[in-house]
Amino acid sequence: MVIQSAFRWLVAAMLAFIAAQPVHAQDSTKPLRMPLTMPAGPSTWLFGQPYGNTVGAFNFGTAWYSAGQGLHFGIDISMPCGTPLVAVADGEVIYVDNLAFGAGPHNLILRHPQAGVTTLYGHLLEKPPLQQYQLVQRGQLVGYSGDPDVTCDSRPHLHLEVRSLDYRTAYNPLDYIDAQWDVLTAIGPFNSNLFQQDLTHARRWMRLEDQPPVAFGGARLNAYAQSWPPANDQRQPVSALPARDLGSLPADARAEVRSLGYADCCANFWWHASDSNHFYVIDGAEEQPAAIFEWDVEVGGLSGLIEPAPPVFASPDGTYTYRLSTEGTRIRSMADGSEWLLNTGGFTPAISPDNQQLLWLAQYGTFVPGATPPLVEVWVSGLKGDNARTILSQPRASAAWLDGTRLLIATSERTLTTLSVYNTSDNTSFVLGAWDRLRGLSIAPGGGRLLFYQTFQNDPAANAVYTLLTQPNAQPERLTWFGGWRWRDSNSLYYLPFQPDQALQNLMYYHFSTGENRPLTDPDTQPFTVVNGDWSVSPDGRSILFQNVGDNSLSLLVLSP
Repeated sequence: MVIQSAFRWLVAAMLAFIAAQPVHAQDSTKPLRMPLTMPAGPSTWLFGQPYGNTVGAFNFGTAWYSAGQGLHFGIDISMPCGTPLVAVADGEVIYVDNLAFGAGPHNLILRHPQAGVTTLYGHLLEKPPLQQYQLVQRGQLVGYSGDPDVTCDSRPHLHLEVRSLDYRTAYNPLDYIDAQWDVLTAIGPFNSNLFQQDLTHARRWMRLEDQPPVAFGGARLNAYAQSWPPANDQRQPVSALPARDLGSLPADARAEVRSLGYADCCANFWWHASDSNHFYVIDGAEEQPAAIFEWDVEVGGLSGLIEPAPPVFASPDGTYTYRLSTEGTRIRSMADGSEWLLNTGGFTPAISPDNQQLLWLAQYGTFVPGATPPLVEVWVSGLKGDNARTILSQPRASAAWLDGTRLLIATSERTLTTLSVYNTSDNTSFVLGAWDRLRGLSIAPGGGRLLFYQTFQNDPAANAVYTLLTQPNAQPERLTWFGGWRWRDSNSLYYLPFQPDQALQNLMYYHFSTGENRPLTDPDTQPFTVVNGDWSVSPDGRSILFQNVGDNSLSLLVLSP
């Protein structure tokens, strides 16, 4: 009774809290332009790491961002080496190659008195062709992009900072530079969480525009006692969802935008594994520990408090849950409540789609881009830890379940990623192929099909989204569209076309067997823009959950009829 009363009190408190949140207006007057002249795209540039409380900063803050309170104190824009860069505003050259600011191998600092800020261009390819105190005009060529690892293979990008005139404070560049930032996050190197959630301040610093200034030399801001997602060495390997066939979408199907209300809720959300009327969020009142709340789609609000955050890991169909502890990995059957403990070396496993096997990746050392990669061992075992064995030991390796017996293995060497399929039942394997600068790899439900895209190829026509069957001798098929996608079922998906000059997005439907490719929304009548590039499709394929730009409220795209 005490626990139930506490649950009711917390739910009531949360309802009062979320109802009281303000609606945020957007300011369109920004003094700086983009440092690039070409439009965004897979052949030119893509938005990489945002400013602030990013997942990357949480994992690498001590190594890279300790001087900036552990946060990423600029933005990263991915692009090929040698991309021309221009001045974001009229200004004066203050420093050329002053590496006391970091961001080597070359950098540039401009002063913009009218905007009241300075800008730093980092990781340049060569010393900028400018002189100290030289005046520059908005749009003038000031340098060329490079790679912090001086390879032009590792991670070529521009690191751009906006600082105070005395250099002591970094500001969010998105507050100063006019661009469709939310649309730009629809596709890029990140296809999961952008920001690290502090489980004692669940809504703080979880969006592109909701990021604090950085005081250089100040105390770390993201030394969280508990947070989500897990640190890199505790991430769960990917498991494909079980196969599902929802049939073709009716020809007259359209999507309607429905707001669930409650401004600023919620940055982390996911659907129930089999019930399309319920989803879960991580949320919490200010200064209170976050919890997992269940939402009811029909009611349009909270229906219960499930448990304290962080969430447990679960099998693809939700029939098993598990947690890591000092004792090992404890797995629980949701059907009968039975539990067992097994040893996965402190690494988080993934349960196969048929609930018969485990996969985990043992990484011996911290992976820091640009440094020597640590050894990775790919392990599999039975569900209760029986027949545990290593199937691969190699740096820069990863694995994911395709189905009940097959693994997708990915290994990388410089910019080349090789994909292969390994069968755990007979220990056979075959190579699917190798691709340069492969990104966004995802597996269809059932594991029979992959999707990925390529960027920055010498042949611009090769920069595209590809689909590939997970069968011997399969050939990749280049698709006619480019954008961010989510699987509807084993043979169809929804996607958001990449239109970086548009403030609003539209939802598209694509079917692989029929080639059907059509819009489901009209921005003029159903306006929406997805926050953080994060959205999720319900198990029945009829509802899409996301945060909507504007008031950042949870919203649904509901398919009808």
